[in-house]
Amino acid sequence: MASPTISAAEVQIRPFHPNDTHDQYALVSDPRVASQLLQLPSMELSETEKWAESEQNGRHRLVADWQGRVIGSIHVTSYLNPRLKHAGRLGLMVHPDAWGQGVGSQLMAAALNLADNWLNLSRVELEVFTDNPGAIHLYEKFGFAREGVRQKVAFGNGRFLDDFVMARLHGRCPGPDKPASPAAPPPPATFAPEDVHIRPPRPADFADLHACFSHPLVDRTTLQMPSQEASQTRKRFAEPAPGIHRFVADVQGKAVGIITLHQPHNPRQSHVAGMGMMIHPAYWGRGIGRQLMAAITDLADNWLNIKRLELEVNVDNPAGVRLYEKFGFVIEGTKHWHAFGDGRLADSHFMGRIR
Repeated sequence: MASPTISAAEVQIRPFHPNDTHDQYALVSDPRVASQLLQLPSMELSETEKWAESEQNGRHRLVADWQGRVIGSIHVTSYLNPRLKHAGRLGLMVHPDAWGQGVGSQLMAAALNLADNWLNLSRVELEVFTDNPGAIHLYEKFGFAREGVRQKVAFGNGRFLDDFVMARLHGRCPGPDKPASPAAPPPPATFAPEDVHIRPPRPADFADLHACFSHPLVDRTTLQMPSQEASQTRKRFAEPAPGIHRFVADVQGKAVGIITLHQPHNPRQSHVAGMGMMIHPAYWGRGIGRQLMAAITDLADNWLNIKRLELEVNVDNPAGVRLYEKFGFVIEGTKHWHAFGDGRLADSHFMGRIR
C-alpha cells in the first residue's frame, strides 16, 4: 500500500498527551522503526503505557499530529547533573508512512527551538546507527556533527551494530574565557605495594570513599561535586543499583579508590558495560589504578562475558587515557563542550574496548 501524501500544513507539532499512547505504540513497534532504536520486536503495549504515564524531570516530549494521528515523536531531555546542565540529548522517530515527507524536519525544528530558546542548551547530543543514512542526513542538515563511532554498541537483526555519536553546539562556548588551574595535589601517602588489596566494597567504606568522591581533584576528572554530602555516599553503598559491580582498593585498612562496572538493563546491550574509576589523589601514580583495572577487566571478560567495555575521560587527563589504553581501550571519538567543573568546560574522549 502506498504511503499517504502528507502536507506540512496539515501537521501540528504539539506536546505528547496520554491519549497518544496507542499511536505511539504503533510507531515504536513498527519493525522498520524498531530496527533503528533499542526496542525488541516483543515489546508490549503495556511498556508504552508505562512510558506514557511516566514523568521524568528535564524531559520534553513533542509529537507530529496529522489528521488526529501521531505519525512521529521527538524528545529533548536536559541533563540534571549540575555539571551538565548546559547539555541535553535528543531522540526522534517517524512512522514509515511519513518518511521523506518533511515530518522529521518539522519535529527537529520544534525540538531545537525548544533547546535553543527555552532551555538554553549549548550542546544537544544523540546516537544513530551507522546504517541509517536518512537519519544521519537529517541530523547533519540541522547542524549535528559526527564526534565518533562506537563499535558493537547494540545487537539486533542477528548482528552487532555500531553507532555515530553526534552533537550540535549552539551559541557561545559556555565555559570561562580563562580556565582555572587545578588545585595542588595533597602530600603522597606512604605505603608498600603489598599493602594494597583489591576487594568488594563494604558499607563501612563510605566515609573513606566520601573523602575521595568530594576531593576537588577527583571531581575535576569525574562528574562528582565537591559539595557531595556524606549521606549521598552512604546511600550509594547501602542501596547499590541492579547491574552494578564494584571493587575498592584497600590500603592498610582504608578504602582509597573504587572502580565500578555498570551493565545496561536493555537485553540488546547485555554484552555492553560502562565503567568509571576514582582514586584519592594522595595515592595517584602508585599502580593502584592498574590493579583496579585488572580486577574489573577480569570480571568483565571471564565472569560477565562482556564484549564491549566503554568509558569517558576528560581530554585534559592524559594519565587516565594512557592507563586505559594499556588495557586495550581506544579513543572512538571526542565529546566537545562536555562537562563543566573546576573552572573549565572540558572536552571528553569516549573510549571502547572490544573483545
